[in-house]
Amino acid sequence: MSRLWCECVLLYVGLPLLLAVVRLTAGAFPVLPVLWVAAVPAAVYLVKHEGWGRREFFGFETSCTQVLKLGFHLLAVAVVLSGTLMLVAPARFLELPRRSLRLWSLVMVFYPLLSVFPQGILYRGLFFARYASLFPDERMCRMAGAAAFSLAHLVFLNPWALLLTLMGGMLFNRTYRTTGSLNFSNVEHAVCGQLVFTCGWGRYLYHGITRLAEYAR
Repeated sequence: MSRLWCECVLLYVGLPLLLAVVRLTAGAFPVLPVLWVAAVPAAVYLVKHEGWGRREFFGFETSCTQVLKLGFHLLAVAVVLSGTLMLVAPARFLELPRRSLRLWSLVMVFYPLLSVFPQGILYRGLFFARYASLFPDERMCRMAGAAAFSLAHLVFLNPWALLLTLMGGMLFNRTYRTTGSLNFSNVEHAVCGQLVFTCGWGRYLYHGITRLAEYAR
C-alpha cells in the first residue's frame, strides 16, 4: 500500500510540480510529448496486468439514457463556459474561430486524438484501475482523480486552468465510473475541450494556442 501511495503521489503530484518548475525556469515547452511518454507505459500496464483489450480502450457500449444525459451535460457546459467568459473576458469570446477557421478546425480534429486519448488512459483508466483501492470510498476516489487531473494542468500557470479542469475531471470521472466506458468519457472530455477552445478559454489551457492564434491573424 505504501508503494502504491508513493507511485500515485509521484505520478499525479510530483510530475506536474516538476513540469511547472521547468516552465517557470525554462519557459514554455511542448506538453503533448510528455503526456504520451507517460500514457504509453500506462497503457502497457493496463493490457498486461488488468487484461485490457480493444473493448476497454475503444469500446462504446452505452444506452439511450446515457447519451441523453451526455447531451444535457454538454449543453450545460456550453452555457456555463460561454456565460462565464462573457463576464470575465467578453472580447475573447469565440476568439479562435474568429481569428482563424482553419486553425480552429485543426484543433477540433486533433485535440481529441492527440490530447484526450492519452489523458483518458492516465487519469481515468490507470488511476481507477491501479489506485482506487487507496481511497476509502468511491466519492473520495473520484474527487482525488479530479484533483490529479487538475494538477496535470498546473504547467499552464494560471488558476483558470486548474478550476476548469477540476470541474471537468469530476464530470468525466462520474461518466467513466457510471458507464464503465473509457471511450464514452473520452467523448465527453473531447467535446468539452472543443467547447473550451471554441468559446475562448483555450489560451488558459494551452499556451501554444495563443501564439498560433496570433500567427493566424
